[in-house]
Parts: sequence; structure tokens; C-alpha cells
Amino acid sequence: MRRLISAFIFVPVFLGSCKTGKQLAYFQDLNSDPGKVQEVRIAAESPLKLQANDQMQIVISSVSPEAAQLFNMMGAAVAAGTNSQVMQSVYTISPSGNVTIPGIGDVKVAGLTTDEAKIAIRDAVVPYLKDAVVSASLINFRVTVMGEVARPITLQVAGERMNLLEALGMAGDLTVFAKRNTIKVLRKTSDKVEVATLDLNNSDIMRSPYYDLKQNDIVYVEPVKRKGAQSQNLNILIPIITSFVSLGIVAISRIK
Repeated sequence: MRRLISAFIFVPVFLGSCKTGKQLAYFQDLNSDPGKVQEVRIAAESPLKLQANDQMQIVISSVSPEAAQLFNMMGAAVAAGTNSQVMQSVYTISPSGNVTIPGIGDVKVAGLTTDEAKIAIRDAVVPYLKDAVVSASLINFRVTVMGEVARPITLQVAGERMNLLEALGMAGDLTVFAKRNTIKVLRKTSDKVEVATLDLNNSDIMRSPYYDLKQNDIVYVEPVKRKGAQSQNLNILIPIITSFVSLGIVAISRIK
């Protein structure tokens, strides 16, 4: 009787264990020989381009604190040496692609890299502040990971780079129900959404321009089709199993 009860208890476990280690492995095309090093071609890095609604931290410094303050009214002053003043400000790029610098006006930065944006802002400031030094960085690089991952999450990270594997790792990796060969990456452009399908079973994924994620990308992991059927079966079986276990416990207690 005890063996029978144990068998019923472990039925859901066996039903859920539907994938083999081979099916769960990434990059199945690579040689698994631990003594062999393989080279995999990767996509050429493309610099991140700023876009509307991105947030930038812009720092303008000068040996003249009063002059620098005119261009940094949105931020707080930070001492940066005996004779210099640094002001930090956070700007949101407008729908038209501009940041508005106090005392200067709009500076077009959408479509530029952060290095190009620094040059554009400095060119706008220098006529009024000859010794201006400008630095700029993106502060809201954000990627959303959803679907069959352990922890669906919106990631906001420092810096301007994150690849697909890093994003999945930060989301707790794929679940056993994840469809590994149809990972979707949704990327919004100016007037459309691009949807790319990537296959984690093949190392060629690293050559895709969608392997390196861009700000505001969405990664969606589809479930395998049999997940719904298995969940439905478990919903039916669990009450039945519970009833059998209860009857078994009653029977054992009476025998004793």
C-alpha cells in the first residue's frame, strides 16, 4: 500500500520531466569535447544610437563655476577640484529627438552615438563657454524578458551593452517548458516593430544583429505546445491522486 501511495505522489513529477538533457542544451551544433576549443563567428558590433525617450546624464564642467551653472540649472553641483565646478543633469530626449540645454536651447541627439552626442552638445556650448568639457551617457538602458523564464523581469543596467544570453541569465534562465529554437526579440524602430526569431540550439545565433540587444528591446520566450496539455492533465489528476492518497492513509490506519 505504501508503495502504491508513493507511486501516486510521484506521478506529477514524471509528467513534468518531459525533456531530456540533450533537448535542454544550448548550442547543440558545437563539439562537446572538453579538450577542443572552437571559434564562433560573431556579428560586428554596431554602436548604440540614441532615440526618443532615452534618458541621458550630461555633465558640463568648467573652471568658471558661475558660467557652468548657466548650462546646468536642472542638476546639482559637485565639486571637482580647487578651481573647477561640475554640474550633473539628467535629460530626457524629446519625441523630436532633442535635449534642451539651459541657456542654449535644443540640441539634436537622436540617431547619434553617445560620443557623437557629446560633440554636438559641446559644439553648442563652446561659443558661450570656451573651456567647456562635456560628457554624456545613457542611463536607462532597459530590456524586458518575458515568457518561459524563471523570473520575467524588466532589466535596467548601467552601460550600453547587453546580449541575449546575459539577459536570459539575469532572468533566471529558461524554464524546462521554454521553446529554445524560437526566441523572439522585438525591437521598435521609428515607425515599426521588428520581430526576429533566434535559435539557442545553434551557435549561429551569435552572428545575428539581434543577439546584442538594444535599449527597450523585448525578449519573449514561447512555451512548448505540450505545456498546456500537461497543465490540464495535472489539474485533472491531482484531485484524483489526493483522493487515492487519503483513502490509502485511512486504510493503513485501520489495518494498524
